[in-house]
Amino acid sequence: MKELELQELTQYLDSLFEDLINGRVTEDEFNELSHDLYKKQTRLRYTIELENGLCLRKISK
Repeated sequence: MKELELQELTQYLDSLFEDLINGRVTEDEFNELSHDLYKKQTRLRYTIELENGLCLRKISK
């Protein structure tokens, strides 16, 4: 579930970055739109890694 959310968020951020490159959004608009999304993306990545690590720890015991 979290992996899917991370994938969708990453695709949206990629699209937003393409919009910046192609001039459809300004740098200020990009920064405003992406700031919280990058935080959320980072939190999701760390959460997924933590959960995977905890599962591996349980398996190895």
